[in-house]
Amino acid sequence: MFQTPRTIACTLAVLLVAGAMAPVAANAWPLGTKTNPDTTVAQTHETRVSIQIHNKSKQAQSLKVEGEVYTVPAHQTLTFKAPLGTVVYADSACKGHGKGDLLFSFTAEMKDATFNID
Repeated sequence: MFQTPRTIACTLAVLLVAGAMAPVAANAWPLGTKTNPDTTVAQTHETRVSIQIHNKSKQAQSLKVEGEVYTVPAHQTLTFKAPLGTVVYADSACKGHGKGDLLFSFTAEMKDATFNID
């Protein structure tokens, strides 16, 4: 007659202890919280620079960044985020530069800068 309440009480006690241990066990789990000892991975994230390129001309301009061609519409701005040293080439001829001309390369001083192209 008293076995059912005692069984329920024991079950609740086990669940309570398991619930109290769950945060400790989660922090001790070796697969979920392992950090990467390779420092080059962390350096690649720190060396990315974000810049904006604004097209001041009346026609669309094409740029080649990291081998990909991007088109900046007339009077519009595009934001690029790339590693230091990435070069930007003109992919369309326009005032001041021809197709294939080197426009600039990403440097640390360029962080959050805006560049105008004609």
